Formats: sequence, C-alpha cells, structure tokens
Amino acid sequence: MKRGILLLLTATFAAGCSFAPDYSQPRQELPATWCEPSQKKEPSALDCAAPEVEYASLSRQWWKRFQDKTLDKLVEKALSRNRDITQGVARVDRARAVLLAARGELFPSVAAQGNGVRSRPSLDTSETNGLARAIGGLENRLNRLEGEPVSSSSAPSRTGAVWSGAVQAAWELDIWGKWRNTASAARESLLSAEEAQKALALSVAGQVCSAYFELLNCDAQLGFTEKTLASRKASAELYERQYEMGAISELDILNVRTQVDSLKDSVAQLQARREQAESALFLLTGAEPRDIYEGVAERGKALASLPAVPQLPAGLPSELLTRRPDIVSAEAALRAAHFQVGVARAAFFPSISLTGSIGVESTQLNSLFSGTSEAWSFGGSASLPLLTFGRTLGAVRQSEASLRELAASYEKTVQGAFRDIRNALALQKGMAEGAQSLERAAMRMEKAAELARKRYAAGYSPYLDVLEAERTEYTARMQFLERRSAQLSAIAQVCVALGGGW
Repeated sequence: MKRGILLLLTATFAAGCSFAPDYSQPRQELPATWCEPSQKKEPSALDCAAPEVEYASLSRQWWKRFQDKTLDKLVEKALSRNRDITQGVARVDRARAVLLAARGELFPSVAAQGNGVRSRPSLDTSETNGLARAIGGLENRLNRLEGEPVSSSSAPSRTGAVWSGAVQAAWELDIWGKWRNTASAARESLLSAEEAQKALALSVAGQVCSAYFELLNCDAQLGFTEKTLASRKASAELYERQYEMGAISELDILNVRTQVDSLKDSVAQLQARREQAESALFLLTGAEPRDIYEGVAERGKALASLPAVPQLPAGLPSELLTRRPDIVSAEAALRAAHFQVGVARAAFFPSISLTGSIGVESTQLNSLFSGTSEAWSFGGSASLPLLTFGRTLGAVRQSEASLRELAASYEKTVQGAFRDIRNALALQKGMAEGAQSLERAAMRMEKAAELARKRYAAGYSPYLDVLEAERTEYTARMQFLERRSAQLSAIAQVCVALGGGW
C-alpha cells in the first residue's frame, strides 16, 4: 500500500512535464496608425499621428449608424435565423463538447458493476461430477466385498451461482502532459470556433446591409425610370401628332420611339434585378422557401434619406485590427497546434495506468453483503512503444507541419486584415467623392434638359438636342443612385474590416 501511495505521489510530482513547444506570437511589422494615401508619400510621426479620438471599444451593432429600423430588424433576423450562422453555432457546441471530454481524461474513470451468473455444466465436462462418480463406484465395490449394502446416493448437484458487485476505477497518469495538452488544445479550439462564429456573424451582417442597399437602389432606379418612361410616353404622343402633321421629321420621331423602347427595356431589367435583390435578402435572413419565392421584402427609408456616415479620420490605430474575430480565431488555432505537438511527442514515452476495485462476491444472493463477501483489487500497468515502424514519428512530424501551416495562416490573416481595411477605406473615400460629383452632374443635366426643351419650343435648336439632353440627364441620375448605394455598402465594408465599427 505504501508503495502505491509513493508511486502516486511521484506521478503527481512529475505531472508538470510537458512536451508542447512554448508559444510565441509570430512577429510582424504592424503600423501603429492607419495613414491616408496622401500621408504615405512622406511618412513621418506627424503625418501618421493618431487624432484625439476614443477607440476604447468597438460598436458591435454598427449597422444602427444607418438609422433605419427596418435594416436593424433584418440584421437581427439574419443573426438569429441565417443557416450559415446556425451551422457555426453547432460547430461551437461541438468544440465545447470536445473540451468537456478532453478534461474528463484528466481524472479517473469510475464505474459500478454488478454480475449474477447461475450455471449448470455438462455432466461429461464437469470434473467435479466425474470425480464424484468415480468415488461412488469405489465405495460400492468395497461395500460388496465387506458384505455391506450398496449405496444408491446420487451425484452432487451440478447447478451453481456466483453473485458480485463492485466499484471499479481506472486512471492513466498524465506524467508526460498528454491529457493536459489535449485539454489545452481543445480549449483553444473552442476559442477559435467561438471567434470564427463572431467573424461569420460580422460577415453576414455586412452582406445583409449590402443586399438591403442594393434593394433600395433598385427601388430608386426603377421608380425614376418608370417616372421618366411615363413622361416620355406623354411626350411621344404629342410628337406623333406633330409628325402626322409634318411638324417634325421622321428622324425625330424615330429617336422618340427609340427612347421610349429603351426605357421600357430598362424597366424590365430593373424589375428582374429587384427580384434578385429581394431573394438574396430573404436567403440571408433565413426566410422559409415559400417566402423566398413569393415574399416581398420590407422597406424602410428611401436610399436618398439614409445618412452618409463621415469618413474615418486619419491615423486609425492598428490595435483595432487585432480585435477582428478572424485574427483572434486564427491565433487560437495556432496555440491549439502547439499543444497538439506535445500530445504527439508524449507517445514516445511509457503510459502508466492504475486500476482498482472494491466490492462483494458470493455464491448466495442473500449473503452477498455479509462480512465474508468483501473483495478488492489494486494494480497497475505500464506500456512502452518499442517498434511502431514510423507511426509515432510520423504523427509528431504531422503535428509539427500543421503548426507551421497554422503559423503561416495566422500571418496571412493579419496581412489580409490590413489589406481589407486599406481597400475599404480607399473604396469608401472614392465612393463618397464620386457620389458628390455625380449628384452635382445630375442636377446640372436636369437644368440642361430643361433649357434644351425651352430652346426647342422657341425654335432655336432641333429636337435631337432635347433627346440628347434628356438621355444624358437620365444616365447621370441613374449613375448617381448606383454610386450612392455603393457608397453605403463601402461604409458597411469599412465596419466589417474593422471588426465591427469604430
């Protein structure tokens, strides 16, 4: 007993051993701040100095900055019903279950066991009954020689029973850190799954915003096109009468008819595009198949009334990018790979297990719990791999290769984050400037079309000038609406790139 206690204490003392390599975050040269492109030409501490803006926490409900309650409802619906997110939640639950099982390996397994066996062996195969018959035959021969009566006693009963009950325990000592590293790897894998789920939710929210802005853009373009078409039809009827009277040439009336037909085609194309935008939004929000096929998406504010969020200030701290859930997830997966190397290396060393049981055992059920039925056992075993023909070494090299792969994946994730924010900032700035320019152009062309109509009515210019001015006005207005939608989507992309907002 003392030896068992000494062995247990020795194993516990040695349990601090681990073959997992020490973790150190891969080093990369990160900018302390985010600079505007103009500031990058001549980098200096003054150019890239961070402004006095509070960046203590990210806004996790960044879509509310667009001040549209309908958009808020759509995003919340997507976060709770989107099937990709549902799959992500299941992956997190699975990782949590793996961690629970891994932690259980650190402790002994205890089980209760009960047995009851009643048996009757064959007469031919029972050694006891064979011996009894031989002894009985010998006694009868002796009785005949001595004149005694022959015994007619039967053989003893071949039916017997054994009843037992015990509590058994088994424990593999974690001398080399195998199970502790397994549990640590499972813990990091759970963190990686949780952060990957957050990254997925962030991406879905961004997709919902972009799909919603596209839907509003289709509504705005379709409404403007239908209004323009109605006006062109009314004008076309007037010009048809003038053509019949010979007031305008055939060239003019052909241009009028062509413009009307072109607008009809634009209406048809925009209606199809709006249907596609609605179905995409339904899919993102986890709608039922019937709603995807037959439903009409809810609208909130018009595209023109959504607030234009100001651009990010220069000098955005790069610390924000380290909060991106995909970066946190990649680093957690890298840490898990470090622990997996320790698990693989521990296979080179012996495994020691302790087993024990305590219970009762008796041939009579009614005496199973008497004092004489007590039974116990205690033991241990050790195993050391001698020849594995490369299996253990291959497992170690595989885990080390996975470690290098995940290190490169982490570095690429960080690189991708800086690429995303740079592209998103540049896109947002370009879209904002473009939207302002196109809005001014549309207003100018609206005035130009009105002047062309007045000049034509006064006889100073041909009707072709009117058609050209109206066509240019329509194109400029449609381009502005398209750019306005892209500007709002770019703002959403900036929020996603920053891991939730600023």
